[in-house]
Amino acid sequence: MNTDVLVELIAKRVMEQLLALQGQSVINKPLQSVLVVGDCDNRQQLEQTLGNNYSLSFTADRQNDGCPQPARLELAKYDHIILASLSNSLLSALAIGLERGSEGCVIVESLLLGKTVHILEEGIVYRRFRDTANPAFYQVFQNKEATLCSFGMAVVTLDSLSDALTGVDTPEKPENASINEVVYQVSAPKERSYIEPKLADKGVFNLEQRVVGEKDLRACYEQGYRKIRLQERALITPLAKDFLRMKDGLELV
Repeated sequence: MNTDVLVELIAKRVMEQLLALQGQSVINKPLQSVLVVGDCDNRQQLEQTLGNNYSLSFTADRQNDGCPQPARLELAKYDHIILASLSNSLLSALAIGLERGSEGCVIVESLLLGKTVHILEEGIVYRRFRDTANPAFYQVFQNKEATLCSFGMAVVTLDSLSDALTGVDTPEKPENASINEVVYQVSAPKERSYIEPKLADKGVFNLEQRVVGEKDLRACYEQGYRKIRLQERALITPLAKDFLRMKDGLELV
């Protein structure tokens, strides 16, 4: 047999075996498990989006079948946790770390296990009232959503869910208020440089007080006097002496 033909035949057989082994490994590879928490209005679309790459479990099915409460599930075995619906009451409870109902128990335990909980944007109830809610009141719920994200939760759309689970795409950030957002900005007061008015020297002013204070000298200075004559044995307070040192051109005669 020709050597070239033999080499080609061996190479072909090796490639066939490698492809067979590769295909076998793909078939035997276990699917990642996903737990979907809460009622999912877009269940069919969710199943189509994730396709055959994930093994889906729904807490709603377990409750309907009389299975144990979702909080008793072995959450550590799930690769991904998805919160399909987020009611206003559940949002408020989770924002302060409370376990509200069976769904809240699942989410709290998942976060304690260090898992990232993906929230479907389509299931966030308060966002449906964006155009009608009072802006300040709407902002309250936005702040709570941002708090959940700081706990390790991430808001994703149904279309980007598959990429988010594989780490290809970055989940959405909490919604910003844009039009309805009310922002109050308090700026620090700016320092103003004081420019002392230039007053004409009116000559000598006679102070009759036996005890001369800072306010007496200031009054004379602001009226334009730069020379002040005091009574014999008049007493000058420490503040008045400091005022004299600070004001150039002011002197006692």
